[in-house]
Amino acid sequence: MRGERYQNLIATLLIVLALASVSLVVNLSGLWWLWAPLLASLATLAAVFLREVDVPVGGRSPAEVRQALAAVLGTSAMARAPREDLVTARLNALAAIRFRTRVTDQGTVLSYQVWMTRAGWALLAALVLSLVGSVVALAAGLVLVWRGSKFVKSVGASLAQQLQAVSPEPARDEVHALLVGGLSTTLRMAREAYEAQRKAYTDSLLTTAIAAFTAWTALLVGLFIALNGFNLVTGRWEVPIAGATVTTLVFGILFLVSLRRRYVPRLARYREWTERLADSMGVQLARAPPESGKANTFELLVGASEQVPDWLDAQRRAGLSGDPKMAFLILLLTSFTGSFLMNGLAQLLFGGIASAGMAYLAIGAFLVGLTAWIYLRWKREEEARLNRSRAAWDAHLKALHARMDRFLEEM
Repeated sequence: MRGERYQNLIATLLIVLALASVSLVVNLSGLWWLWAPLLASLATLAAVFLREVDVPVGGRSPAEVRQALAAVLGTSAMARAPREDLVTARLNALAAIRFRTRVTDQGTVLSYQVWMTRAGWALLAALVLSLVGSVVALAAGLVLVWRGSKFVKSVGASLAQQLQAVSPEPARDEVHALLVGGLSTTLRMAREAYEAQRKAYTDSLLTTAIAAFTAWTALLVGLFIALNGFNLVTGRWEVPIAGATVTTLVFGILFLVSLRRRYVPRLARYREWTERLADSMGVQLARAPPESGKANTFELLVGASEQVPDWLDAQRRAGLSGDPKMAFLILLLTSFTGSFLMNGLAQLLFGGIASAGMAYLAIGAFLVGLTAWIYLRWKREEEARLNRSRAAWDAHLKALHARMDRFLEEM
């Protein structure tokens, strides 16, 4: 697991464990030595065993990399059907290494993931569930991951020698280099557009969930006060709960349908182009002829050039969703800004210390300016990056057209 899926899963797990720790601190603070290692082992083991690490292998086709990898691993390698891109090497009785090949804009990439065998998972589960064995499970998991990384380093060195011995990397001609470069550029832009829009879709769903909960709470309180006043003791909650729940569900479902109609077709289109470009990249790396019925690489690049403005615009529309680090920084600054402004207003309006209130407001105003400056600077840099990408693609496509014209004239 890699990228956004890995980040979202680990973030969700950490939030769940943080909420669980609050309850445990309140109710079982005296037994912290028992449950704290359990939570730490759950978070750490999930982070290390679900992580997938990329190892670039250069301009080789996935089939060549898998063949050389199987030769290096020997009898310890097992092809895992029906996934032909997956090769598993047994490390010991408890762990194995999963190797997977995929095509990116950098060429073929070999990724690996340390995984447990059935015996390994059974041992870790028994240690974690015993509570007292959580520290042992954590240490055992980290040792296995460390041994797996050392094994992958030794495999990587042997893999490079095997690739060179079995099939020396051919010299690229100018046309082939231009085609691979064009595929690399368009594949990168299509993948960035897909990932940016998928993250924007995820953020929209999360925002919808938060807004729905907030609206449900406001409706519940408003309906209760409208029907019962402020009588919390004898007031009836049935009608307010039903009304708030039904209203929130109706509008929430309508909004989710709207989001799905907005994002899903676009994501499907970007994913289709990413797969087509990756397949063509693999064909070019293998120097194999295109399959019958499919467009050749030059025709595919011409069609992709028509999609480039849309791909760049997709990244622009995604905004901060396409840059999680900057989005987190802006969110953090916004939270601090709101806190200082609210405290300043509370001090001034409710009889607090006036000087403290003014200081809070001054700090809040400074944070507003700082947040705006950071965002506007990021916006300018992002716009410049997208413009550079568009200019680089136009120049590359122009060079490819010129080389193809010279090739036809030589013919």
